[in-house]
Amino acid sequence: MEKEVKIVPPEGYEVDEENSTFDCIKFKPIQSKRWRDDKTHGLYGFVIRPSGFAERVGNVTPLIGQHIFATKKQAKSALAMAQISQIMANDERFGGVVTDEEWKDYIYKYIIARHNNCVCSCISTLGYHFLAFHSSDQRDLFLKENEDLVKDYLMID
Repeated sequence: MEKEVKIVPPEGYEVDEENSTFDCIKFKPIQSKRWRDDKTHGLYGFVIRPSGFAERVGNVTPLIGQHIFATKKQAKSALAMAQISQIMANDERFGGVVTDEEWKDYIYKYIIARHNNCVCSCISTLGYHFLAFHSSDQRDLFLKENEDLVKDYLMID
């Protein structure tokens, strides 16, 4: 005759299989997993296709899904950031990227920022901003020519 005994670990614990024996079952606290370590649950969101289109995707494994944004706005913002970085690096009219060394100096940087749901032209000294320029003329010209990209980056409808 066969007998079966079911062991139910206390709440918050699991069987410690490495240190348990047939005669002595040991328990260990359940280790919480970071979401990126969990290979069993799919991610849902938006991915940027090479065409620049933000496409909805679902049930993608975390390893592949590490490049998936939770919302379409976030995906469009990331795409706009990449496009803006290329414009700033390659169009001399905008003065190039404000360097890390320049951010350490207490000098004016002319920035584009979001306040409430509006695009604002501001000045910053030490607080980092991606949309930063060496002069107000560079900033204003960039905004005039690339307002759609700026709004996408700042997630403004």
